[in-house]
Amino acid sequence: MFMLAPPTYTSVDNGRRLHDDVVLQILRQISLGILKPGASLPTEPILAQQFGVSRTVIREAVRVLVSKGLLTVKHGSGMRVQPPQNWAYLDPIILFEQVRAGRDVNILDELIEVRRLLEPEAAGLAAERRTSEDIAALRDQLASMAAFLDQPDPYTRVDIEFHTRLLAASQNRLLREALRPIAHALTAGRLLSIGQPGAAEQSLRGHEEIFAAVERQDGDAARAGMRRHVLQFEKDIHAAFSEGGMANIDI
Repeated sequence: MFMLAPPTYTSVDNGRRLHDDVVLQILRQISLGILKPGASLPTEPILAQQFGVSRTVIREAVRVLVSKGLLTVKHGSGMRVQPPQNWAYLDPIILFEQVRAGRDVNILDELIEVRRLLEPEAAGLAAERRTSEDIAALRDQLASMAAFLDQPDPYTRVDIEFHTRLLAASQNRLLREALRPIAHALTAGRLLSIGQPGAAEQSLRGHEEIFAAVERQDGDAARAGMRRHVLQFEKDIHAAFSEGGMANIDI
């Protein structure tokens, strides 16, 4: 019988609940190909024993995994892993773990491709529609990024906040929601790439260029600046992935 490694629980655990940790552990087994499509999972009582949690926790974790298209549950045949075409690929956690696992050679390129298609237009719209409050918030985030140049974790957090505020300034809610899971999935890549020599300084210059265009309400310049920024990110993240450090990144 397949044995699932239990998660390690801590008092803080990034705010996750017990069933969230079980979900994440099983998702990682699926993403890494340890649990393959069609594979059967142990019964609820056995899973509860393996993870050291109650059957109620396992039941909630299974419910979440089913809702994400990762598992199917049928009376008499138990729990089975679903094929990838059934997975909710826009779910941020699924995207992140697929990128982190590094087994799907296309998923990273597809994510960056969507960024290239959508983010330049979002930046252009932000330049044309931004408010004084947007400009103040973006300026504050640039200042924070400059202060965190030698600290990858806080720099990455503020980097994401900058892009989130830029999307808000575009005043297009659907565009913002379309890009949200992609930003989450690429957090690991940002953490890896920003730690490389000179990457943070180059990233900051790219953000400053985009901000300047947005501030002067130059939509074309904002689009062009974002295209250059995404292209540089693509180069950096591919270089980071080639070094094989993704498996050690968590969020």
